[in-house]
Amino acid sequence: SNPRDIMGAMIQTIILSLAAGWGGLWIATKFIPGVSFEGSWQTFLMAAGILGVILIVIRPLLSLMSFILKIIVLGAILFGVVWGLDFAFPELTVIGLVPLAWTVLAIGGVSIVLSLFGRKKA
Repeated sequence: SNPRDIMGAMIQTIILSLAAGWGGLWIATKFIPGVSFEGSWQTFLMAAGILGVILIVIRPLLSLMSFILKIIVLGAILFGVVWGLDFAFPELTVIGLVPLAWTVLAIGGVSIVLSLFGRKKA
């Protein structure tokens, strides 16, 4: 493989994962009752960036699993990450398990949609 293609794919993965973290968290704070963010946009980007970095790390691990297992594991990891971000960032508030679950679905949905842009055309 061409090193330039590999580097381009890595950069694309990083950008799409960070965008998925930002987009999913933004959707959750705007549209899911019980989820809010009251801090600066810089703090929001930091929280979403942490989420994006975790997505970058777990994606290669998920590629080794079956589709259903991937969804379950990704959901469980995101559940824990969003819950952890709720504790780490006082500006982010997620009240209850239902808003937490909807937030995980929003982040997962944005991640799936954005991953479609990263696929090479055959």
